[in-house]
Amino acid sequence: MLSRFSDGTSYGIPIGPAASRVLGEAVLIDVDSALLSSDIDFVRFTDDFVIFASTPEIVEYGIRVLGETLFLNHGLTLQTAKTRVLPAAEYVEKFLEPHSEKEESRRRLIEVVGGYDSVLSYEDLQEEQKAEIDALNLSEMLSEALAEGYNVDYREVSFILSRLSALQKPELIPIVLDNLERLSPVAHSVVSFFRNFDNLDDGYRKDIGDRLLAPIIAGNRTSEYYSIWILHLFALSRSWNHAELLLRIFRETHSDVIRRYAALALKSCGTRAEVILVARYLQAASPLCRTAILLATSRMGVDERRHLRKSLHLLDSFEKACLHAP
Repeated sequence: MLSRFSDGTSYGIPIGPAASRVLGEAVLIDVDSALLSSDIDFVRFTDDFVIFASTPEIVEYGIRVLGETLFLNHGLTLQTAKTRVLPAAEYVEKFLEPHSEKEESRRRLIEVVGGYDSVLSYEDLQEEQKAEIDALNLSEMLSEALAEGYNVDYREVSFILSRLSALQKPELIPIVLDNLERLSPVAHSVVSFFRNFDNLDDGYRKDIGDRLLAPIIAGNRTSEYYSIWILHLFALSRSWNHAELLLRIFRETHSDVIRRYAALALKSCGTRAEVILVARYLQAASPLCRTAILLATSRMGVDERRHLRKSLHLLDSFEKACLHAP
């Protein structure tokens, strides 16, 4: 696949969204193996290598092995401007920084809550762990990351929202809702934060849903990225409801991808009434949106769906599967 992307010649490793990290790591497995087999001590983050050794000669040998492996295996070359040999003291002074108080809090939070694949909830924590979490002042951490102006620390914001999704900390909800426009670039983390709130009062959940959908309904400058992630939240659970607003978004948007995600949200949150109206768009819908509408028809009655299936004369096997899906 990577060869097809680059027309048979590699001009770099994939760097970008989360999925590209997996591809980037896969591309460099053979380079890591070559360095390890040559007893070269190194660390790597994505495409940045740091080699450690007791003498400059050993470092230069490691650089030579790295450069030759990159070129022979992938047609890649080292960036001369970034490739240099430094004494340990100079490396520490220039590139290593002592942990700030913020970083110490981040590390302690990871220690208490667990790794990035952890699903530990707040109630699962021991009393000592709960006390440590509460002492971190998470509201202050999030507020500081959402600095005034446009200097938002998105890395920090994403970390806080994603790591705390299982902890269900309602005191952070107003901060998130008041900063939705600025949180648009990390909408995926906003969804991670809200998706695990199981015990919200119905009225409060409705207010949250109204606030989350308001930028999409307003249109104007709202990004598709924010829109599809927030609509995905509504597709995850019927408890969010908001069928009328989701139908409005489906009808009024000019974006085909937003219309598709609105249809998928209606599959979870809609009723027969909304889905019947959505089904009227089937014939004119794009293939992307059409499959979502077919999935949403699961809210229709059994006889209605059977009649729809017969009237459409579907030939595409995937569309047939969508129409049969529960």
